[in-house]
Amino acid sequence: MLTTRLKDDNWALHQIAERQETPGSLIKGTMLKDGYIAMLQQQWLINRALDDALAPAIRQDPRVGELVLTEQMLTPYLEQDLAFFGVDTASIEPTKGTQRYIDHINNHADQPLHLLGLHYVRLGACNGNRFVARVVRKAYALGETEGTRYLDPFVEKQRAGWVEFKAALDAMPFNEAEQDSVFDGTRAAYLYAINLDLDQHHTAEQLLEKHGKTLDRDAFEQGHSVHVTTKD
Repeated sequence: MLTTRLKDDNWALHQIAERQETPGSLIKGTMLKDGYIAMLQQQWLINRALDDALAPAIRQDPRVGELVLTEQMLTPYLEQDLAFFGVDTASIEPTKGTQRYIDHINNHADQPLHLLGLHYVRLGACNGNRFVARVVRKAYALGETEGTRYLDPFVEKQRAGWVEFKAALDAMPFNEAEQDSVFDGTRAAYLYAINLDLDQHHTAEQLLEKHGKTLDRDAFEQGHSVHVTTKD
């Protein structure tokens, strides 16, 4: 199945991405509130670029339209969070890593299946982000939805929605080249997420060489049981 490949062939980059400073401090609840708000601002820029690119992609390839639903667009949830924190989105400037990610999205705006791969990763991230949202609410004394809509946009519908999305993706009659395009998008999503906090962009080869000896497939599988496909 395509989704099995998307998970199994990206596990190393996925694990590296989770080790970066921003997600690591979020999970531990050690990130300062200002840092959390700054993260939301950068994610708003990235997700707005992806949502803007997906709109014409949905019209260009009806199969993408069947998979990518309006409620899956994350920009509105980020805007709710930023409004709660009193952030004027017009004042947000991209970091180097954010600008690189936006440039990548724009450079692939004419490739709907590549964009689908990018979307797959952010949608899947909402599984773990549900747990991160709980940590954030406790750390900043937030309510159930205040300031964490981006992390937990689908609340109790998250798990069922993710399973449904993956099943629909696996059922799509993509040929081998089309599946490769989706895969390339997922790999790019992990790569650019890793590089968000880095001044210089590192290639997948450079990152795997740097982190290769410390990667642990068993630990990854245990930590991502929500993604196990035997029940999906």
